Amino acid sequence: MDLGLKDKRFLIGGGSRGLGNAIAQVLVDEGAHVLLMSRDGASLEKAAADIGPAASWVAVDIASPGAVETLQTAVDDKLGGLDGMLINAGGPPPGEVLGVTDEQWAQSFELLIGGPIRILRALTPKIEGEGSVLFITSSSVRQPIPNLDTSNVLRPGVAAMAKVLARELGPKIRVNSLAPGRFDTDRVRTLDKGRAEAQGITVEQQVAQMNKQIPLGRYGEPMEMGRIGAFLLSPAASYLSGISVQADGAMVTAIP
Repeated sequence: MDLGLKDKRFLIGGGSRGLGNAIAQVLVDEGAHVLLMSRDGASLEKAAADIGPAASWVAVDIASPGAVETLQTAVDDKLGGLDGMLINAGGPPPGEVLGVTDEQWAQSFELLIGGPIRILRALTPKIEGEGSVLFITSSSVRQPIPNLDTSNVLRPGVAAMAKVLARELGPKIRVNSLAPGRFDTDRVRTLDKGRAEAQGITVEQQVAQMNKQIPLGRYGEPMEMGRIGAFLLSPAASYLSGISVQADGAMVTAIP
């Protein structure tokens, strides 16, 4: 299938590694140009070099109010406009509702909701023709994850925001969200390590426990998410807007 991505231009949040990087790689493989963003300039530089000349980068913290101006300049200078955006950032801190500090709650809000709103307000006008926005959320939008209550509380709000924006920005811009389950990324490895230490077991034993909860029997590979994300951002998904897509190997049991 031709996804219609040749010469399209995308801003990719969390593009230095993990799921964002995988989506960026597939977009470039399909002929698009990408501008990778995250906080770590060294990781971004390496990621862009690995993807190839169709990738550029900008180091920015999307939770910071100053991110908007930096991104506007980078989009103009490095892409010359936009056809779509992947809104994706590192996960908020672990913890239970009452154990998370006020400062951590505020930072989590800015990371997942406040910062993305400012970025979309500033950058959606740069999408001149038809375009797309994709939010990366989490399986927590459907089923809470133990000890990740900042995500359990805020990510469903992100999915709701995508639904509202699909109405607000349509028909020109499609807006969807993508809810991953357990993928083999740095963040999931870090969480698994913490859970293993808390239980006094090895990381391998922790992963085996989690695999038993996934009907497909394994964690997802980032490139599997990359293909789904690239499709949802592409013109090939031209009648998909306002939806939340689960990619979790059937792990979530909630209905609908």
